[in-house]
Amino acid sequence: MRKSLLSVVVAATILSGCGGSDSDNDDGKNLDGKVTVQVIDGYLSNAEVCVDKNSNFVCDTGEALSDRTNDTGKVTLSASDSQYPLIARIIAGETSDTDHPGFVWQDAELYAPAGQTILTPFSTLAYLNAQSLADYAASLNLDASLLSQDYVALKSSNPDAKKVHLYARTMHAMLGETLSDNNLEEQKIWIQNLKNKIQELDNNQVDFDAVTLSLNKDNGQFTQSDRVKGIQPFLEGNGGMKFLEWLNASIDIPHNLTFTDGKITDSSIGYIQVGTDYQVSGTSVTLASQPETKIDFVYVSPDIALGYVYSDPSKKFLTFWQSKDDYLNGRTDLVQEDFTGQIWYLLRDAAGPEAKEEEPPVPELNELVFLSDTHVSINPMGSDADEAEWSFTSDPNETFQTLTIQFSNNNSMILDTDVSKAGVTLLKQQIVDDNPQNILMTQNKALAKALHKHWQ
Repeated sequence: MRKSLLSVVVAATILSGCGGSDSDNDDGKNLDGKVTVQVIDGYLSNAEVCVDKNSNFVCDTGEALSDRTNDTGKVTLSASDSQYPLIARIIAGETSDTDHPGFVWQDAELYAPAGQTILTPFSTLAYLNAQSLADYAASLNLDASLLSQDYVALKSSNPDAKKVHLYARTMHAMLGETLSDNNLEEQKIWIQNLKNKIQELDNNQVDFDAVTLSLNKDNGQFTQSDRVKGIQPFLEGNGGMKFLEWLNASIDIPHNLTFTDGKITDSSIGYIQVGTDYQVSGTSVTLASQPETKIDFVYVSPDIALGYVYSDPSKKFLTFWQSKDDYLNGRTDLVQEDFTGQIWYLLRDAAGPEAKEEEPPVPELNELVFLSDTHVSINPMGSDADEAEWSFTSDPNETFQTLTIQFSNNNSMILDTDVSKAGVTLLKQQIVDDNPQNILMTQNKALAKALHKHWQ
């Protein structure tokens, strides 16, 4: 049940008069009288900060600062603006987080009451739950002083800061897209489960900085995986061999590349030879092949990555990357309830199987609204919607599952799922008398739109 924002505002206002403002934290004042504020779970750059002058928990027109946060999540505001609450808007596909490579793919808002200069998941949830930051820290058995400082920078000198950072980057996924979207009662259950999970890691002496905890919102539990801190660890991990599956219709077979300490040590791509040097810069990789090849990654998780391979910027190949083990042994575990009542986004190259490799792709993005167990509305971006029948079948003896969409003109789209991880599903569309074509589906609208935009 969602808690009324009005009740939270009233309760928190009462608290602020009796020690709830955490006046012991650094006010961040510069010599020129301006105030530096920081937006952080990891450092959140290119986040929009708003001065909530009417205290309505909304970033209204005219309240956003002209500058966005820098590489360490910092931005300055006038001393007069610092007397108001602050809202930081984390924008999917635009804001970056140093906790992982690439962009953040979930909209969220962070909040800090007037007088606080660091906006975090802690400051947000403490205020929404009408608690002081100190009391909220105590509920998690955390050092309250760390929650009002740059705990990322403090990790090198204070081991407890690693635990604070793990809490923060995991709690980010619990936040609503706006402040009013936070489900406080549900979040309390998730946070208690997170507290138990982190205690388990602590008992087993796990390095908090080396793991990622992912929330399953259906059951409230957390799964543990190795933390991906950059493109290079992803490429070189698990033996370094990565399999690429291409969404461009002109390429119908997967390829593999092995990345080892700056050199390609195995390749099934003819013009990228063994011994080719590569360099990693941010979320891009440059290979010294002939012609020179670039890879721009948009999305990276512990299991999969999505990126564009190209020598000519006008012709990009959208590729799905995974390890050799996942490629050889992958299977999906979707169920019909993953579709019924849900919205998915389907991305494909509409050039068709007759497309030649030298031809540019024809990116097509469709919104699929699964209206019931039998009917789906298909909304091509920029075109009229159509309705079709659909079905989902799963054979426990097979590694794939089949989604069939039957159109009224007797045409059908048969999609066999290949792998489904990290919120992204790779499917193969069965094309009669020809090779199957890779299709991508995700429920993340921001990711789908960004992939479509950059594939043009």
